[in-house]
Amino acid sequence: MMVTPGELAKSLDNSDMLGHIRNFPSDLSKVWNDSESWDLSAIENATFSGVICLGMGGSASGGDFLSCLSDADGCLPFVAHRGYDLPAWISENWLVISTSYSGNTEETIDATEAAIGLGCSVVGFSSGGALQALLEESNQIWIELPGGQPPRSAFGHIFGAQIALAWRLGIMSAPEDLEAMVGRLAESVEACDFTQDSEEDVILEIAESILNLEISVLATQSLAPSAYRAVCQLNENGGVFARSHVFPEMNHNEIVAWGEENAVDNQSLLIFSWDGNHDRNDMRLDWFLDNIAVEPTWGLLCEGDSHLEALLYSVILMDWLSCAVALLRGKDPTAIGPIVGLKEYLSQ
Repeated sequence: MMVTPGELAKSLDNSDMLGHIRNFPSDLSKVWNDSESWDLSAIENATFSGVICLGMGGSASGGDFLSCLSDADGCLPFVAHRGYDLPAWISENWLVISTSYSGNTEETIDATEAAIGLGCSVVGFSSGGALQALLEESNQIWIELPGGQPPRSAFGHIFGAQIALAWRLGIMSAPEDLEAMVGRLAESVEACDFTQDSEEDVILEIAESILNLEISVLATQSLAPSAYRAVCQLNENGGVFARSHVFPEMNHNEIVAWGEENAVDNQSLLIFSWDGNHDRNDMRLDWFLDNIAVEPTWGLLCEGDSHLEALLYSVILMDWLSCAVALLRGKDPTAIGPIVGLKEYLSQ
């Protein structure tokens, strides 16, 4: 008898990754409500030259999303920094958002120490760990995140807190009706939940079609972080290789390879788009789809009444799709053996 998706999840999803991603909208709602009570008095009247977001892996993605949103409709530059130390151009006039879900990410701790030494104002987000101790000892602001899950499944907690900070400081504008947006995101989660074993499930159909193929993820400019995070989720949850590129930049290089007949063998293509694209990027995407033949190609139209909602919709799509890929491959979507092994080696 054929195993249903729900049964497959029960047998392989040993750490309840699907339960975590199912909670994404409620995670956002909770942190946005909690943020109203944060004590930001030390920095609420400060003037900053820009914001640098420190983090690695699942804790870093929020910086990409903030940067994208600020580029489109912000008042300050937001820069995501993944790695040790700080860029040489950072000054004490920059706000530093330091995020480590565990609180013990060594690259983030190193960069945070550099920021404190430089005299920057630092706001840290973690579930505890060395980051909490470092910030509290340095009289900086530390805000607790709920712990107990993989960082990549805690994007609601992490990004929700990061953007709430920007709203509280007045350096980014919040959508008018957050409650309605959260409601629509919850409906999207339900629509993507392939464990309900419906006869027609688009998420499973996409996952099955790309399962044994190379995966390329493209996005229009305003959804660039969606493409990169999609690749990371396919890597970690799905255990498969994937690569990303963005319109219009890919029109100046990678598009040539797509036009070569042999180059598109064994390829699958996911394309993120939304109604708020630049008109010229829509034209570029239309031409690409009319002139480049790749099977399968899936157009992922990110729904939403705002840029933020479209980005969050993309998170839901790829969380569920990457987990579907994992389960169809017989993989626990939480398992990350090589990352665990590397951390053990570095701790010696």
